[in-house]
Amino acid sequence: MTFIQMHDVIKIYEEPRTGLQIPALRGVELTIKEGELVCIIGPSGAGKSTLLKLLGGLDRPSSGSIIVGDKRVDQLPEEHLTEYRRYDVGFLWQFPEKNLLPVLTALENIELPMKIAGFPREQRRKRALELLRKVGLSDRASHKLHQLSGGEAQRVSLAVALANDPKVVLADEPTGELDTHTTMEIISFMRELNQEYNKTIVVVTHDMRFEQRSDRAFRILDGMISGIRQAKNRHEVLKMDIEAPPEREELIYVDQFGNMRIPKHFLKQANIKNHVRIRVENGKLIVEPAD
Repeated sequence: MTFIQMHDVIKIYEEPRTGLQIPALRGVELTIKEGELVCIIGPSGAGKSTLLKLLGGLDRPSSGSIIVGDKRVDQLPEEHLTEYRRYDVGFLWQFPEKNLLPVLTALENIELPMKIAGFPREQRRKRALELLRKVGLSDRASHKLHQLSGGEAQRVSLAVALANDPKVVLADEPTGELDTHTTMEIISFMRELNQEYNKTIVVVTHDMRFEQRSDRAFRILDGMISGIRQAKNRHEVLKMDIEAPPEREELIYVDQFGNMRIPKHFLKQANIKNHVRIRVENGKLIVEPAD
């Protein structure tokens, strides 16, 4: 069942001093199913963070449509957009300082979103303790940010993102500051919580390790989705076998006009330069280099 849909999403920023218009997204087409853990991978400046902000209702697109669940996010009035961010979306940022208040304990940080949302005290405490247990940090309930390691802080941050039982969790480079062992720990916890709570999780990252553990990995380049890598067998992804990552296949997105971007490594292997010759044989499209 489709849960997130972005259609022809364009985002243009204006440079304040010069008035120059800079396109961050150039017609993004994106479909994500309910309960999927997907990642959006691309280099700096490709449009990853902009895409995440639009999905989270932190910014509005210049044009195009964004649907999350039953909500047309790009058309929500400001007061409804605040409710959407509070109840429908959980955010996980790269730096723990952006996820956690340093003056509060881990338990208090997890309770805070529920307190703002008006949940009763007993319900807040019960859920916060449950989430701490789920991320393996029951013994860190009274610890503050400076008393937690980087990995522990991100695990508490993940619990904070899930506090209000959101429909979708959006993570922006959640392992950017962590070592390999801790990174795999965080990915493992995200995968387990994705499965247990059936949460749709979208991670934007340049970390290729996420690709091996996601259901699908969207490649973004120059503000457009240029390709998808997905697991051939989702069961293999869920096993989290680091030594034997699941087999994946490459898909290329074709837009409504028939345009597609062939990855450079395929172009090189097929010796394709400026032109191609195409034909259909037995229901298959054959693409060959042409002078």
